[in-house]
Amino acid sequence: MRLVKHLNDFQHIKRQGTGYFIVLDHNSNKVHSVRCNWMKEESFIQKVITNKETNGSYYWVQYWNSTQPTFDEIPCRKCMC
Repeated sequence: MRLVKHLNDFQHIKRQGTGYFIVLDHNSNKVHSVRCNWMKEESFIQKVITNKETNGSYYWVQYWNSTQPTFDEIPCRKCMC
């Protein structure tokens, strides 16, 4: 598991196209495939850079196990169905 703190890391992970983002948020935690259309640079910049992770953060994992969520995250309804 790796905390993603920089835009260039986010972009690199998206380009590689493997693994999952776990997005922590004050409302709910969600897991998305890195290929998910809802994983946008604008959202990453807002949450991580502009707001300095005050309302959440992004983690990258190579594999995700739904029976053992790390942060009680729920799967994205768009990419994990």
